[in-house]
Formats: sequence, structure tokens, C-alpha cells
Amino acid sequence: MAAEAHGQAAQAGAEQRLELPSIFDIYNSAIDALNYYFPNLHLSGIDMHKQYFGFTLHEWTPTIMSCLVGCVLVGFSLYATRRMEKVPRGAQAFAEIVVEGLYNFLSDSLGKHTARYLPFLGTLFLYIILMNLWGLLPMMHSPTNKINTTLSMALPVFVFYNYEGIRMKGLKYFKHFFEPLFMAPIMFPLHVIGELVRPVSLSVRLFGNLTGEDLTLALLVMLTPFVFNFIPVPIHLVMVLMALLFSTIQAVIFTLLSTVYLSLAIEEHEEGH
Repeated sequence: MAAEAHGQAAQAGAEQRLELPSIFDIYNSAIDALNYYFPNLHLSGIDMHKQYFGFTLHEWTPTIMSCLVGCVLVGFSLYATRRMEKVPRGAQAFAEIVVEGLYNFLSDSLGKHTARYLPFLGTLFLYIILMNLWGLLPMMHSPTNKINTTLSMALPVFVFYNYEGIRMKGLKYFKHFFEPLFMAPIMFPLHVIGELVRPVSLSVRLFGNLTGEDLTLALLVMLTPFVFNFIPVPIHLVMVLMALLFSTIQAVIFTLLSTVYLSLAIEEHEEGH
């Protein structure tokens, strides 16, 4: 695996940063091995640099991995709710524990509005944490180590909380852009910039942490020593344990900040508040 990671980085050059091989790279390596030992087979692998709809397969990999994560979440949801029982067991019990935990987590910020926004924010958290952890599976990649993936989640959050603020407050929602009124010419552009920075901050924070995490894992795998030249010493396991923690923390931070932005947008200001 270390040799394949090094070869993959050398082949991609400046186009792609160092990362562990994906299932497509493993497939190509297996095809090359079969062609080497059985030259009469003439098997063809996958051209990772061939463009499909204007993008190479390397560029399509985050999208493919994101779809796989979505399929896992949908599949588990359907499995856990196929036969709902009053006394939950197995997958249903686990799902209810997760939903109840998310509800309690969000209720501190959203209060009476928690039930309305739980499906959106809860799904967001589960989707992010599973994508963060996806790269720890062999031959898989974390889609969140690409800025396009993280930005595609930050932008819906930005649109959602602004839409909800306008829906609940009407034109009064824009009042805070001009506060305090005597400094409105200065504060208005500052408030607008602050709003636009929020999705950028959300996406860059998640992207940067997952990129550093995956790069560290790839480097440690490349530096793996061998006993008797064939028994690998898994020095990267410590980083895997840390990645479990960091991936969870980043999902919590992304969801918590999204919840805070939403609660600020929909809160009802009382006089003297």
C-alpha cells in the first residue's frame, strides 16, 4: 500500500496531492498484476486521467464516495425503520438513541424550534461524520478532504438559515445589518462581509482539518517499516485513533456553528435584550 501511494503521487505530480490509493487504484494494480503473470489475458484497467463529462476519475472520486456514504445512510435508515416496534430493538434502538442524542444536542440552541430543524441539522451531522470517517476504511477516501465537498454543504446552510430568518421575521430580518443605526453606512458592509465569510469559514475549516489528517496518514503509511521485509509495522494506527476523534470533533463543530447561525437568524428579540 505504501509503494502504491508513492507511485500514485509520483504519477499525478502537481495535479494531485499525496494520498492513499483508492479502490480504483487497487483495481488497476490488480489488473497489472494479472497481465504480468498471465500475459494472454490482455485485461484493461481504468484510465484515471480520462475525462468523463469534463472531469477525470480522480476528480470524480469525491462525488462517488459522497454518493456511497449517502447510500449507506439511506440504506441503514430504511433497514432500521422497516418494522417499527413500541419496544425498539437492534437497529431501531440504535437509530432512536442517535436521534434522541441529536435532539438533546440541538435543543440547547434551538429550544422550541428543535423538532422543526432536527431533520436538516441531524442529517447534516450524520452525513459529515460518516464522510470524515469514510477515508479510514481501506481503499476509500474522505470526500470532505476536497473543498468542493465542504463548500457544497456550507452553501445550503447559508441559504437555509437566511431563508428561515426571512420566513419568520419578514423584512425585519435585515434590521440587524444596519445596527447600530447611527453607524449604518459603516456597519452594513461589515455585516454583509461577515455573513458571506460564514460559509467560507465552515468549508475551509472542515477541508483543512481533513486534508491534514489524510496527508498525515498517507505519510505514515509510506514510512511504515517492515520486519523480515514483509511484516509491516502499523505505526499509523495511533493517527487512526486520533483521526476518529478529530473527525467527530469537526462534524460537531460544523453542525454546532450551523445551529448557532440558524438560532441567531430565527431568534425573537425581546425589548431590552
